[in-house]
Amino acid sequence: MTARHLLATTLLILTHTAMADQCQYSGRQVLWGDLHIHTGFSMDAYAFGARVDPAAAYRFAKGAPRTLIDGAQHALARPLDFAAVTDHAENFGVMGLCASEQIEHEYCEAFEAVSDGRSRDGFTRFFLPALAGQVPPVCAVEGGDCRAAQLDLWSRTIEAAESANEPCEFTAFVANEWSATPGDLHLHRNLIYASSTVPRVPVNAIDEPHAADMWRALAQRCRPENGCDVLAIAHNPNLGMGVTFGVETLDARELELRRNYERVMEIHQHKGQSECYPGAGFTDEACAFEIRLPTPLIGKGTLTPGDHARVASGYARQALSKGLLASLAGAPNPLRLGFIGSTDTHDGRPGDVEERGWRGHVGRMDTPGATRHQLAVNNPGGLAAVWVRENTREAIFAALERRETYATSGPRIQLEVFATREPGDWCASDGMPDDTVVMGGTLSRGRDAPVFYVRALKDHTPLARVDIVKLFVAGGKTQQTIRTVRTGDAGAASVCARFEDGDIAPEQPALWYARVLEQATPRWRSETGEVQESIRERAWSSPIWNSTVNGG
Repeated sequence: MTARHLLATTLLILTHTAMADQCQYSGRQVLWGDLHIHTGFSMDAYAFGARVDPAAAYRFAKGAPRTLIDGAQHALARPLDFAAVTDHAENFGVMGLCASEQIEHEYCEAFEAVSDGRSRDGFTRFFLPALAGQVPPVCAVEGGDCRAAQLDLWSRTIEAAESANEPCEFTAFVANEWSATPGDLHLHRNLIYASSTVPRVPVNAIDEPHAADMWRALAQRCRPENGCDVLAIAHNPNLGMGVTFGVETLDARELELRRNYERVMEIHQHKGQSECYPGAGFTDEACAFEIRLPTPLIGKGTLTPGDHARVASGYARQALSKGLLASLAGAPNPLRLGFIGSTDTHDGRPGDVEERGWRGHVGRMDTPGATRHQLAVNNPGGLAAVWVRENTREAIFAALERRETYATSGPRIQLEVFATREPGDWCASDGMPDDTVVMGGTLSRGRDAPVFYVRALKDHTPLARVDIVKLFVAGGKTQQTIRTVRTGDAGAASVCARFEDGDIAPEQPALWYARVLEQATPRWRSETGEVQESIRERAWSSPIWNSTVNGG
């Protein structure tokens, strides 16, 4: 454990002990959240017509109804337990000027025209080129102070999270998105802060254009000894063609910073899943689920084997296998990543993931429904699940740090994954053995074969199967095996699957994670009758790693 995490853990334990007296203890439980939310503070969401602010997004997360752009009332059937508004910090300055102060400038006027549906000129002339790094970022709008406007929006973001945060009832994190998109490749991270002690200026891809710049800025401006801690959560690596996981050119200090800050990744959201790609790499038949191609390949036509390989390099299995190879080479694993899901809503509607009656996530582009079909590659997004003992910032942040998390594509499947070498049938018991290693953890060394248990409870739809995906290093290369338990044609309300792995050596780099699939259900756009599609919603656990000299 690094000195940073030792100090942070000590502070969390002290705070956790104090909070335990405040919250009614209810035992280990699953909480549901969304850590990827955009409001009208984000330039693209504003251009889509979003006028909600972070405070309104948190109210929606708690169950309050919202009036949508078309005038309809909409609310979550099941409110969330935690959330983080993650607006694009790069454009806080100009958005603060254009949206709040109504500065008369062609930039602001162009975005007003976009957002009310009169023109897309501002979106194509200003936002998209700046996002892709094709032109210098626009900030200096005549007639206003961009830095002051940036700090104002950041202050309002912090205030909204502070007001929404209700220890024991609902957790709201202070957060923002770092949105580097060089060459139209998504290298974005959501920065989730442990408390309200945060940098004065939000870390962003204009001031910190590279991931290493971002990590260094976090190390300098968010110090645990000052009460600040933060995690950087990569999302949409499926749109990054491997660059998100590029560790080969990082020096020792940069690798250490990455390991400190990047502990979980977003494996599913409304722009697709990032577990595995059906065209190449470590794949299987269930990988053909909510696939979206990176922007540089859209419209190319037939993809070459090289194209498929580059796309696959941006998915989780490829990244995890790369981390295992680093362990084999004697280096600490720089890609030891747990999993969460979220929505990436651009209309301030966190947790709005039901396929039936889905209203879309991009504001005016979702109205009317026929327009939404132009974005049919999108889906309602996913949810983040954490195993904790109480609903507080301290407990949830600690769960994210230790990777005791999992993701779903929307349904609230309850999922437990643990490993043990203790004899007995733990499917016949609700308890766990004394030597339990839960998702996100590391097996201790031992001569007996590890046994993995997967316990899953359905949400609304019966469960169809449980997969244990194993990645391991043999002969100097990473390999994959998948073991499956199927529940039959009717599915099951609950599943407990047991897997014993006698083919693993104590020092062999390896990891295991569970994927649980539901029975097939209609995809959201099947409701119109124009198309008939079905999907298998699912959940993904964070991995469990095998013990090695360098921690797997």
